[in-house]
Amino acid sequence: MLPLCLSRPARGAAVALAIVVLAGCSADGGGGPAASPSTSSTPTPAPLTFEEATTALTETLLPTATVQRCDEYEPGSPEAQEYLDQLAAEMAATEAEEAAAPSPTLPQCGSPTLGDLRAASVAGHAFAVGDPVALPVAGGAARAVEVYEMSDADSAQTAVATEAADLDGWAADKETPRVDNADGTYLPRTVVSAAGVGEVDLPGWTAWVLSRDEASFQDDGSAAANPYCTAFLWAARDSLVIRVQVVGDTPGQAVATALDTATRYTEALD
Repeated sequence: MLPLCLSRPARGAAVALAIVVLAGCSADGGGGPAASPSTSSTPTPAPLTFEEATTALTETLLPTATVQRCDEYEPGSPEAQEYLDQLAAEMAATEAEEAAAPSPTLPQCGSPTLGDLRAASVAGHAFAVGDPVALPVAGGAARAVEVYEMSDADSAQTAVATEAADLDGWAADKETPRVDNADGTYLPRTVVSAAGVGEVDLPGWTAWVLSRDEASFQDDGSAAANPYCTAFLWAARDSLVIRVQVVGDTPGQAVATALDTATRYTEALD
């Protein structure tokens, strides 16, 4: 079981795939014919589809004070054209008559750099728009579940392995000094601790989680804000990749929240 918010990040983590070939032989070691392998009575499950994965994206996975849904459409499809037509009508209705409405565009969900074919997501916040935000919040002030369709299973595994490698060092302990802005404001000194990357048990999926605690301090050493924990869980199965984001959780707890959310989501698929 992965410790919550690991203190020692695993560097260069990558997913290795191995094929084990079992060769049959006769009991006496002679050159007789190999025994025929028995046929399993357990049927091989069909690969998950993107449509199945998006159906399981529900509000029950999230804080529900504010919930946002995002679905991408295949360019040129009837669904995409219907979306663009509806958006164009809404935009035209809100624009002044003398102003030209901008051209509507199809939605972009999740990470734009993953190289996916299409994606969908659902995100929820523990606070409504305009409400004061006080961190941390047990279970996360914000939580999101995203699903990506990749070109094939190898691409899905590679995408998750790349994220688990944490090439930019996000999940590493560090300290950032105070930053003074040109407008006279400043960002207080920030300390990242209990950071790390680790593999987690998500049955049927290859899954890794990156997490860290974050705290900020004034020049005199007093707390500038309450500390909180953030986690990103990445998982792959068949040609699908999922990402669960948890932001603003109780220190040390975001990994457990992300894994619980991912488990409930994947169980709904089976």
